[in-house]
Amino acid sequence: MPAMRTLDFLDGTTFTVSHDTCRGCFMNDHEHELPAILAPVLDDGIITVRQDAEWAVPRFMIVGIRPHLGSIGQIPLDLAHRLATVMHVVRQAMDEFPDICAVQTYQEEKLDRPHYHTWMLPLWKSTMDRHAINPRIYESSIPRYLELFEYRHRREAIERCAGRIRGFLRSSDLLRRQGFLPRTPHVESHPGSRRRGGVSVPCV
Repeated sequence: MPAMRTLDFLDGTTFTVSHDTCRGCFMNDHEHELPAILAPVLDDGIITVRQDAEWAVPRFMIVGIRPHLGSIGQIPLDLAHRLATVMHVVRQAMDEFPDICAVQTYQEEKLDRPHYHTWMLPLWKSTMDRHAINPRIYESSIPRYLELFEYRHRREAIERCAGRIRGFLRSSDLLRRQGFLPRTPHVESHPGSRRRGGVSVPCV
């Protein structure tokens, strides 16, 4: 019997897969089976932006690509430019939340089963202050920060934040001019998701 491993998702959903299964490719191939809360807020068929699959930090966006490429050096230059454009606009969207004091951007090249993706992790000031989180890379307590957000307490906030960032991206003239829109589906098309509109409310 081949070696197996478990893929865990933020709502407690798990999948048992063969040991050599790439998480990114699995999510592409089984998108309809993933928690609805992970529906992309932007998807042009190549680039996706969605809530992080494992950590329940509201507004924690992963910018990924569907092709199985392991590093930015393997990505065609035109796609690298498009990735930078998307991250530029996602970062602008973060500024819509006054309680976000900074955004940490990470691009990890995994040793096993690499599939290019970039973390865009918001640092919520209230949580940082309350727990004395140090984000500096050499003294970082970011791993502890990630664990402070429990899905059962943050689900609605994640949905609200995803809805707001989806709306921001859909209204971006820059993304529309460069062909990213209107591929992104309406939030109503994802079973289990709920639109939150009208009043501007904090997410955490």
